[in-house]
Order: sequence, then C-alpha cells, then structure tokens
Amino acid sequence: AWGSGFGSFLALIPLLTSSRRGLRCPPCSVSPAGLPNIKAVKKSEHATERETVVLGCRSDSFPPVTDWVWYKVESSGDQVRPVISNSSQSKFLVVSSETKTELRISNLDLETDPGKYVCNGTNSEGTSQAVIVLRVRNRFAALWPFLGIVAEVLVLVTVIFIYEKRRKPDEVLDAVLPLPRKSSGHVNDKGKNVRQRNAN
Repeated sequence: AWGSGFGSFLALIPLLTSSRRGLRCPPCSVSPAGLPNIKAVKKSEHATERETVVLGCRSDSFPPVTDWVWYKVESSGDQVRPVISNSSQSKFLVVSSETKTELRISNLDLETDPGKYVCNGTNSEGTSQAVIVLRVRNRFAALWPFLGIVAEVLVLVTVIFIYEKRRKPDEVLDAVLPLPRKSSGHVNDKGKNVRQRNAN
C-alpha cells in the first residue's frame, strides 16, 4: 500500500556479529493501525426528483472498516437516527464491504431528501466519517428554459405581426390611389387620330 501509510510491511533487519558472517532475524511484520480513513466518492451529488441516487464512501484503512452507518444531518445540525433500514418498504438501501459503502435512495423527494448525508466507518481503532451533500432539483427544472425560449419566440412573432399589420394599410391606400404617370415627353401628334386619357 504505497503512499497511503496503511497496510502490512515486512522488515528485514541484518544483525552483525563478531564473526564474518552476518545473521538476519526472522522476518517480522509491522502493521501500523489507525482510525479509518473515510473519503466520499463525490462530496456533492445532484439528482432529479423521483429518480434514484447512489451516494458512496470508501476507505483504504488498516485495520479495515467493520461497521458502516449512514446518517442524515437535520437542518438544525443534529445527526438523526441511522438512515438505513434495508426492509422491502424502505426507500434506502445500503450495500457495504470492508473498503466501501453505498447508500441508494430511491424515489427522491424534493422536500425531504436534500441535505447532508454522513457515512460513518468504524474499525478496531475508532470511528471516522465523511459528508456528502445531496441536492434534489424539480423534475420540471429542464423544462423552464425551454418554455422561456418558446415565450420569447411568441413575443417576437407577435411584434412582427403587429408591425406588418400596421404597415399594410399604407400599402393598401397606395394601391387604391395610384400615382399619376409621368409622360414620356411626347405631345399628341396632331396628324394622328390618337386619343390619350388623363389617368387623374
């Protein structure tokens, strides 16, 4: 277990005697023990209401964790009774091993489920814990931006429609009262029987 500081280590210590030949002691095992080193897989989790979410903690401690317990911290800051009860009617399910634990919360509720969850691990040396913050969003949260865009498009179409409606009466008046045509500069040819009408 390089780098973690936990695990079993083997020590070989050479013993020197007055003779030329060195003697070695039998291998001895050193096992540094300590409180569990509990870490949250994710410190913050986001989920949508009515979905299922999995919160997880892990430990690389020696001695390994023997008991995992999950708590929910109330808004007052007090830890309440353990969250778990792996019964068939429970919305909570806990799956644990020596190195990790998972809390599965099904059918998330927007009012009661958000908050801080604590995974508590215990070994022969003591107890340690990690905190995970669960945020639950409304299942229609993704719908609001879409509805906002639809509303903007409707307002834009309405403004364009009103603008076009006000502009059309001017065009209708122009069509009813045509402007007089300009003459090409030719005056009636006197020798021809051409009759011109005034369009006014």
